[in-house]
Amino acid sequence: MSRLLIAGIALLATLAPAMAEERILSFVSDVVVARNGDLDVTETIRIEAEGEQIRHGIVRDFPTRYQDRRGASVVVGFSVEGISRDGKAEPYALEQIGNGTRIRIGSADALVPKGPHDYVIHYKTTRQIGFFSDFDELTWNATGTDWTFPIESAEARITLPEAVSFQNFIAYTGPPGSRDHAASVIWDTAHPGTLLFRTTAPLAIGSGLTVSASWQKGIVDPPSFERRALWWIFDNLGALAALAGSVVTLAYFFLAWLKVGRDPPRGPMVPLFAPPDGLSAAAARYVSAMAFDDRAFTAALLDLGVHGHLQLADSGAALVVTRQDSPTSLAAPETDMEAALFGASAAVPLVQKNHTVLQTAKTALSRGLARSYAGTIFHWNGGWLAVGLLLTAVTYIFTGLGLALSMGGDRGVQAIVGLLFASVAGIVVGIALNAGQTGQSLFSRLLTWIFLGVFAIAFGGAGVIAFAETIVAPFDAAPLLLPAVVLPVLVSSFGWMRSPTAAGQKLRDSVAGFRHYLGTAEEHRLEVLHPPEKTPALFERYLPYAVALDVENAWAAKFADILATAGASAAVASWYMTSSHRDPSSLVDRLGSSLSQTVAAASTAPGSSSGSTGGGSSGSGGGGGGGSGW
Repeated sequence: MSRLLIAGIALLATLAPAMAEERILSFVSDVVVARNGDLDVTETIRIEAEGEQIRHGIVRDFPTRYQDRRGASVVVGFSVEGISRDGKAEPYALEQIGNGTRIRIGSADALVPKGPHDYVIHYKTTRQIGFFSDFDELTWNATGTDWTFPIESAEARITLPEAVSFQNFIAYTGPPGSRDHAASVIWDTAHPGTLLFRTTAPLAIGSGLTVSASWQKGIVDPPSFERRALWWIFDNLGALAALAGSVVTLAYFFLAWLKVGRDPPRGPMVPLFAPPDGLSAAAARYVSAMAFDDRAFTAALLDLGVHGHLQLADSGAALVVTRQDSPTSLAAPETDMEAALFGASAAVPLVQKNHTVLQTAKTALSRGLARSYAGTIFHWNGGWLAVGLLLTAVTYIFTGLGLALSMGGDRGVQAIVGLLFASVAGIVVGIALNAGQTGQSLFSRLLTWIFLGVFAIAFGGAGVIAFAETIVAPFDAAPLLLPAVVLPVLVSSFGWMRSPTAAGQKLRDSVAGFRHYLGTAEEHRLEVLHPPEKTPALFERYLPYAVALDVENAWAAKFADILATAGASAAVASWYMTSSHRDPSSLVDRLGSSLSQTVAAASTAPGSSSGSTGGGSSGSGGGGGGGSGW
């Protein structure tokens, strides 16, 4: 019998380590309230380590971001003073988590021996005291409820800066929201001003001890107005940076527009029956739009054809421009364009493999027009735009830093990422405000706006949803002013900040008068001014200007009867070769919008634009050929 008893005892001794579980044997939170309201906290946590979860040490999560009674964000102070294990200093690292700070205690190069160990965590924290009209109070979640271990016993001790009696006190135990009171209160008669709470039952995983005690006014000094103001500023750094930066940036753009962006007053509309002296078709568009685009290049191609410098062959499926000798002189920008276009070959098909040649020719024309008119006819106001861009960038930088500091951790990262996604939508909206203003048909503009709108909604919606999840108070939404207001204003300002000079406005008025003549199909409105006789030669001469100024359809309508007999293409037969006898409407569509889109697609490098927005065509884009299949 004695042998069986001895064997049983030996078996139990062998199984005891295997039956042991990792747990918190005791958790003591010693809270000392300072006169200024700060807390000096010492947590003594005795754990049982078995090499399962506890291998290198433990982690202690401490929330630092809350929402107060009024719904405003509150960021409490938190600083670690020291950590020890079994009486010896222990290494640790601080990590930002979603709503606070994680203390990772231990070293990746060392293992914690099995058995009981005492961890002591000493830290200080601020903004934990509630100051009410008749009393002050501390509600303290002593253990927290997110431990993955059960807690066999827990204590919380609160010590005031004076030896006074507490007015009210209570303890809660259990999971979040529980109102159980499995804890007792012990008065420390030897130390007045100290109150001790102790659990009367173990705490399961996910349960904790929370205590609350109040005392008379005057024991703890309330925070001064200056300190509360600094707290509020820190709590709302990102929102304040966004609000202040948005106001300053928008005010700057408004003042810049008042100073340099407003156009001089327009003169009266006086129809002109010829372009202003010395102004080519491409120059007329450049002066009118105060910008260069594909339609300016298209108008220049047609102008070269009218003046005998090139021939345009149209097979219906392809367009080819061929250089022609002509004694007629051209303006300097068109001369530079012609040299760049035909520098390597006398014949250039308008296909994407020639994108380098076409882009070089466009650049030559653009630079030539800028030399002739930018700075004299109108101002880019680039310096003013640069300052606006800098203000916007600085606002974004400080907003991002503010969000990172005040929100911190995953919440701060999510807020910044959400803001960036919403900002993409803001940029797209700004582009849409300027998109399709010239050089595109109504159908192309609608396609562009629909595509940009869907793109903006997708990115903006994702960004706003992500950012909204980080908002705990209405003021937190202030950074959304940046993508919603500031960025569209910034991007669109590249258009409306350009302004003509006084002389430039007079020239633009003249171009507008000529455009009025080209675009007025009802001749009876102009009869009293004796317009020139309508002839095929007149149609051809001013066709490049009509294309340049987006009135080619109205110009064609003027000549519908004149060109009906011989065919519209006969009027341009000297330089436009086509097998089709087009009516005036289809002719100008082919030489206007269609040619502009062909130029845009052919002069764009593969992969640098989206074909889904109307800028592509069959055969465009990169690639080609064929093939098969940690």
